[in-house]
Amino acid sequence: MNALRPTLLALLLLLSAPALAETWRLAVVVGNNTGSGERPSLHFAETDAGKLARVLVELGGVAPEDLFLLQGRGLGEVRRALARAEQRVRRWHGAPSTRVILTFYFSGHSDGEALELGGERLRFSDLRAWLDDTGADVRVALVDSCRSGALLTARGGALGPAFQVRLTDELASSGQVLLTSSAADEVALESREVGGGIFTHHFVSGLRGAADSSGDGRVTLAEAYQYAFSRTVTQTTSTFVGTQHPAYDYRLSGRGELVFTELSRPDALLELPDGFERALVAQAPRDQVIAELVPGAARRVAVTPGAYAVRLVRGGRVHAGRVEVRAGQTRAVTWEELAALPRSASAARGGPLFEEQDSPWTVRVMGGVQGAVARGLGPVPGARVALRRTGGDGWGLAAQVASGRGESFRETSLLGWLGHGWGMVLGPVSVAAGVEVGGGAVVQRVQPEGGGWSGVVGGAGWAGATLPLGGPVSLALEAQLPLLLLRRDGQLTAAALPGTWVGLTWRR
Repeated sequence: MNALRPTLLALLLLLSAPALAETWRLAVVVGNNTGSGERPSLHFAETDAGKLARVLVELGGVAPEDLFLLQGRGLGEVRRALARAEQRVRRWHGAPSTRVILTFYFSGHSDGEALELGGERLRFSDLRAWLDDTGADVRVALVDSCRSGALLTARGGALGPAFQVRLTDELASSGQVLLTSSAADEVALESREVGGGIFTHHFVSGLRGAADSSGDGRVTLAEAYQYAFSRTVTQTTSTFVGTQHPAYDYRLSGRGELVFTELSRPDALLELPDGFERALVAQAPRDQVIAELVPGAARRVAVTPGAYAVRLVRGGRVHAGRVEVRAGQTRAVTWEELAALPRSASAARGGPLFEEQDSPWTVRVMGGVQGAVARGLGPVPGARVALRRTGGDGWGLAAQVASGRGESFRETSLLGWLGHGWGMVLGPVSVAAGVEVGGGAVVQRVQPEGGGWSGVVGGAGWAGATLPLGGPVSLALEAQLPLLLLRRDGQLTAAALPGTWVGLTWRR
């Protein structure tokens, strides 16, 4: 009997010890590009919802079956998703010592009183009531929309970066956190350059590692908010519509830190070199920006295995390249494997984010009209093919042919050019100009037989523009003014053959 006492004592201690709490996470993520009234459609609200959803599954501990992602859906479907999420919370709470962390996210239009889902509206008061009714131990709501700060007005929300939410999964904590991308009277902005809302872009960047200021491989809600707040204010300070101030309201009891993402979950990290002024990372197949980093931010970005495009700015110059990241790898990127883009592209914002560094040439195939040597013939139709460096900077080759019929003869010109150009990017349009030298021949056939020809040499100035159409294809416009020397009636003479060309470019 005495021998059993230690065993019985240990068993009693085990049974009397408090059970460890099990934490479940679920999320309802909503994005809708259209709103009610006459407001123009947004470009990236639904894309933003997809970005945040991927982060929550990859890094945030939300199982795919516990994520409700609604992109471009109406009020009925959103309400059904909210009801299903509430049922799931109640089912989980049926087990003892179970805690639930619920995240709600919305990106889209708002009129300051409701979230807009096409022509339908989800009132702020209904959203707050639903959050309370779910019974989740911790409820986090993030709203990226114009005038979203009105969601906080009935709750005593505040502007500013001071944000001390402290909560951990293993401690008994409960309450609610509301985060909005703008104040109650402010516009929330989108950026074509990064393909998303500015607040969501920086919040997601923070969750992927940019906000890991402690360097412990875990990003807390406080770290992500503070990073998104400072970057959003900085980026919107110089805009004409005014600075955008994210806002917050939190009402939590408990201690610890709410860890929102863990950078070890995807089993792959991209580590950027030191010394950049700005860094963008995009998922290569989609060319979709997933993270932006600035000096002082952490230099590691949590990713899934695959191909990524990296663009770093240093000394006002852009360095870009593509890298592969394998499962279980911390892929360190070096400056040596990044190619420096032309300074014209380095200074541009709003143009193509990532140039194909392994394919720096573009081929232009164009049709148009060109001046003729014969007096009175006027512009004649022709074609022009050019091989140029992407962006317009550097050396290039071109060839063109033009042919037209006069009253009793046909004139055909064949010209080849070697030239150098200088380019720059203005928003989505790339413009370039340059000079060329070359030569060829002009042939005139006289009916019914006979004629003559002359060799030609000279130079030309040209200017052009390209507008992306999608993928590697762009619309190209060019104007050229060649000045050629040739023999006419046995005399050396000069002729100007201006040309205008339009066609397509392919980035090879």
